Amino acid sequence: MVGVVNVTPDSFSDGGRFLDPHAAHDHVDRLLAEGADVLEIGGESTRPAGTDYGAGHASIPAEIQLARVLPVLRHAVAVAGPRGVRVAIDTTSPVVARAALAEGVTIVNDVSCLADPELARVTAEASGWFVLMHARPGAASPYEDVVTDVVAEWSRARDRAVAAGLPADRIVFDPGLGFGKAPSDSLRLLAALPHLKARLGHPIYVGASRKGLLAFAEERAGLPRSAPAARDPGTVAVTAHVRAHAHAVRVHDVHGTRQALAVLDAIAAAEEQG
Repeated sequence: MVGVVNVTPDSFSDGGRFLDPHAAHDHVDRLLAEGADVLEIGGESTRPAGTDYGAGHASIPAEIQLARVLPVLRHAVAVAGPRGVRVAIDTTSPVVARAALAEGVTIVNDVSCLADPELARVTAEASGWFVLMHARPGAASPYEDVVTDVVAEWSRARDRAVAAGLPADRIVFDPGLGFGKAPSDSLRLLAALPHLKARLGHPIYVGASRKGLLAFAEERAGLPRSAPAARDPGTVAVTAHVRAHAHAVRVHDVHGTRQALAVLDAIAAAEEQG
């Protein structure tokens, strides 16, 4: 389970809460205590434009990202490493990735679908893992068939990463829920995860936490649309659905998600006992 640490003033669900390094350090410690397997730290919001999120994200220079994340990364590596917990950097900047990997980060999460192949090259040089997320620029785009199109477009990006020197067995597939996709597209991708796992042959990373597709599902059921911070129950539902197919899930609420999965495991164990 991947616990999110947004060191930003404007992330869609908790922007500003952890911009102060002391607050971010406390959050890292809390996520570790709650059972996170990976801590993912980012200094640039990638929120989309819309009623929930405002004007959307703006590109943040590498030097500003580094000023935000380096103190937190150093703390996270120091406290997580002895526990066997990995630390990831969420960035599309090769400069930021290189600096983070030099501090002991082992995973780079790229939400750009490899807009810059140098990002893969930097990760390869450090023998890191690379989460390659499918994305299309701009607002939600029409797909002829979202599953077929995502596989084809992501596979081309994967091939560019391999050409840049990144071993294929260190590349993780993220379907990019909500990135250039209508909520119905994201739900179709979630439903197709078993097919995607078999077809691509890469570990799968799912990031649905607090996203708009959860509010879409509420509205589809005739319920009021929840604000992002109130969507953790929906996030748990996605996690329960994908747990058999996803290698990792990215969540804001590690405690609540761990608790829900523990209950499901307990019920399954009771069923086996008869």
